[in-house]
Amino acid sequence: MSISFYIKNKKKFLGYEAVLNVESALTILDKELNTYNTSNIDINDLLLSPVSNYECLLIGEDKVSARGFELSYDNKDKNYAVRVFTPSSKEDWLLALDYIKALAKKFGSEIINERGEVYTIDNIDKFNYENDILFGINSISLKINDEVDKYIIFGINRVVTFDSGMIEKIYSSANPIDTFSNIVKEIQYLDAYSAHQQFYKNNEDHRIMGAYTLTENLRTILPYKPSVEFENSNIVKNDEISFWNIGFVVINGDENDPNSYQVAGNMNYEDFIKKLPINKYKFIDASYIMVEPLSKEEILELLK
Repeated sequence: MSISFYIKNKKKFLGYEAVLNVESALTILDKELNTYNTSNIDINDLLLSPVSNYECLLIGEDKVSARGFELSYDNKDKNYAVRVFTPSSKEDWLLALDYIKALAKKFGSEIINERGEVYTIDNIDKFNYENDILFGINSISLKINDEVDKYIIFGINRVVTFDSGMIEKIYSSANPIDTFSNIVKEIQYLDAYSAHQQFYKNNEDHRIMGAYTLTENLRTILPYKPSVEFENSNIVKNDEISFWNIGFVVINGDENDPNSYQVAGNMNYEDFIKKLPINKYKFIDASYIMVEPLSKEEILELLK
């Protein structure tokens, strides 16, 4: 779910102005904006290339944005498109509207959204974004009640999983929009490492193992019950996973020396959750837990 706004590029005598490069797109506001879906691209190549080189750029402001917004350029229609997710945080919307206004001012264009509504730089601030947030929250609630037990949305740094309990918390609060916004935002900026899934296939029986790694003295976000995450769904399916495992890495020596990091052992993931002391983790949403840093001794105790 989302809503898009379109800003026409400036017409010139023999065509249109050159498409903004990424550096220009990130400096159009007097704020430090970042891209969040381009970590595998050389930063210099990224900044100097036109926005039109990319299907879309996920843009946000560090410590402010929860989900960010997408920027793209349509070479056929000569439009910049700003896409805001539904639901987004209040801060996401305020930043996106400022950005839309800056684009419209730069190119002397009006603003048209996908509903056909027309705005200008003088009235785009009046767009009823709060209604879009509430509509999005209600849509999640309906899906949880009618179709699924949990519903995932994507943030700039981490996914957030909602269940009926979290939705109830939002609706029972004094300000559902602020509560939703704070939940999603806080999860994005937790001071913790998000563990990545890995998969291994046994060459003899072709069974597939899903795996995570937990390192000594590192606060880590892990699933309470693992399943194949969306980003890996094109690699393997849930029903193809025979079992889930977790490996443990301890530090023997200087923590700044990569050679000091050594595998201490591994165990069945479900057994790990059962043995993990309850005071060593807390739920951050309906699916993920944040595990407090474990000492070498605590890790070795888990492995007994």
